[in-house]
Amino acid sequence: MATMTTNSGVSLAFEEFGDPSAPPVIFIRGTGAAGNRWMPQVEAYKDRYRCVIFDSRGAGASSAPLPPYTVQLMADDTVDLMDHLGIESAHLSGSSLGGAIALRLAAQHPERAMTLQLHSSWLVTDGYAEYSLNLLKTLLLTGGVDFYYEATIPLLFSPHFLGTKFDQIAGILDGMKRAAAPLDGLLGQVEANLTHDGRDDAAAVRLPTLITVGELDLLLPVSESQRLHDAIAGSEFHVFPGGGHLVTMESAPEFNRLTLDWLDGKS
Repeated sequence: MATMTTNSGVSLAFEEFGDPSAPPVIFIRGTGAAGNRWMPQVEAYKDRYRCVIFDSRGAGASSAPLPPYTVQLMADDTVDLMDHLGIESAHLSGSSLGGAIALRLAAQHPERAMTLQLHSSWLVTDGYAEYSLNLLKTLLLTGGVDFYYEATIPLLFSPHFLGTKFDQIAGILDGMKRAAAPLDGLLGQVEANLTHDGRDDAAAVRLPTLITVGELDLLLPVSESQRLHDAIAGSEFHVFPGGGHLVTMESAPEFNRLTLDWLDGKS
């Protein structure tokens, strides 16, 4: 894994896969998640696209400056990474907090984004989203980093997946802990969630946009993605039947088929 330093002095760890001359896709992960959680997508995408994954500030092997963090800071980090890699414009794919970051980048720098994919994300932190995202902060401050990753598992996967794929979930949890964000970094990302307001960003976006969500997402339910869809003109919307919050991992084959078909149709 390589590293680069952003204009604000943050060290970002990143990896690239696929043909460097192919159309680039920047994958942006969610709260406390290392970029390697995108590997099920990278394996499917890399024969057709230049895939870039990275650990956002505060996560994985990237540096974790003291909070506060904001979606704006993390979108700026992503633009700096693109500049470092010589990527003028890319397809953007963000999950959860990564969706908020991708939305901000696309709204502020439309020339840097070819298409936009927002998965398991949300428009503005209010109502139930405010409750559920504040719950993440409570779990972290009450129990610490390891407890946070353990306690969020039921919020991230569907009941069926929890009940039938527990060995796989145990492996996922082990991977989460091995790439765990430090307390300051995880707290910074959690608080970035709590200040997110993408209403102006959504109104400004005029890119081909795909919005997806798992039917049984407990953290950011279907209604939150529906609000995004309603706010972004011309966006397309798909609900994965029976899926949880981490549909990218739980329903990877179906997720990859749908998103690749969509992306191929826009490229």
